[in-house]
Amino acid sequence: MKRPRDTSTLDLFRDIRPELVVPRFEEAEVRAWTRARRLSRAIARTLEDDGRSRDEIAAALSEMIDEKVTRAMLDAYASQEKPHAISATRLAGLVAITGDARPFNALLADAGLIVVDQKYEALLKRERARELKERAEREEQAADAEWRARR
Repeated sequence: MKRPRDTSTLDLFRDIRPELVVPRFEEAEVRAWTRARRLSRAIARTLEDDGRSRDEIAAALSEMIDEKVTRAMLDAYASQEKPHAISATRLAGLVAITGDARPFNALLADAGLIVVDQKYEALLKRERARELKERAEREEQAADAEWRARR
């Protein structure tokens, strides 16, 4: 028989949500017919979520990449209707300025790639080394089995 839930004790873990390792937009947030439009929606959402005005973001981006970027340019990049694609340098700068890697992940989703925080690089290397080690051990076992079968 199941015990009733204790309602007089606080649930310490109720509101805890683990931090995302790979920041992504919800599918509905960036749904579009083409990759270019999806990226435009991602840029628009990033600009909205930043909290600064587009003028302030444009000024920070201009300073970072040593190119003049205006609010009108950001508006064009964020518009699905204007055929104005953002350059890789400006996209990288926008991600660095806002601290939001979701536009990169929206762009790379179709290629099966993701952007991960640099602090996870050592863990990825470790896991890759484990995979290679397991593969080498399987190959060694297969070679041993083949050797024994031929004797």
